[in-house]
Amino acid sequence: MHILKYKKAWLLSLFFVQSMAHADLTISPVQLYITGERQQRSTTANLTTMGEKSDRTYELSVFRWTQDEEGNEVLTPDTDLVVNPKALILKPDSKKVIRFGFRQPIDAMNLKQEGTWRVKFTEIPSPLQKTGMNIALNFSVPVFVGSGFKSDLTFRFGKDQHNNTTLIAKNNGTAHFQITKFSLQDATGKKLTEVDMMKYILPNHQVTIPLKGYTHTSGQAVKFVMEKETEKDPVIFAIAE
Repeated sequence: MHILKYKKAWLLSLFFVQSMAHADLTISPVQLYITGERQQRSTTANLTTMGEKSDRTYELSVFRWTQDEEGNEVLTPDTDLVVNPKALILKPDSKKVIRFGFRQPIDAMNLKQEGTWRVKFTEIPSPLQKTGMNIALNFSVPVFVGSGFKSDLTFRFGKDQHNNTTLIAKNNGTAHFQITKFSLQDATGKKLTEVDMMKYILPNHQVTIPLKGYTHTSGQAVKFVMEKETEKDPVIFAIAE
């Protein structure tokens, strides 16, 4: 199970002496799936806090999620996906269960590709306390809907407006693909460059990835190599010119 921890810090000032206090906010799982299999139309996530000194209030907003030509997020407010509760108070060292679901069966949605939503958690700041200043922590989680869909990736080199080498990853499939830390390697397995990132490529979209400090030599065979926690062997793709 994947768990995401958000580190939050706020500055405490008392008698001109400063110290840093930390608290953990954890949401699990970090990716939500509503497949529709066995009539499933909902799922849940746990929001947990540790080390807090005061209550935290959150409002939840639902968006249909797509991408523009460069792979940037495009979010449109949506009411098809229902979240409960829509607002919550998270007390110190406590846990809240949030439910995400649809009123209609997933089969009735007639999805041609994986449905993609994002749910944003927006913290409502509390009044400043005499002991310091609180920092609001906002985040979002993806919700993937449907089953039987697959990604289909192709990679090619490109150039940005400054003539720097970029990597263009296109998803021709019907399910999302998640890029994490990867390397570019030559035919012998030598690493040419390494990129540490986290990016989704939604169905029938592409993303442009900057390759800082790397210049591609025309005619050189290069492959995309990415390790995945859930798979024994790395994910490997040949990169076209």
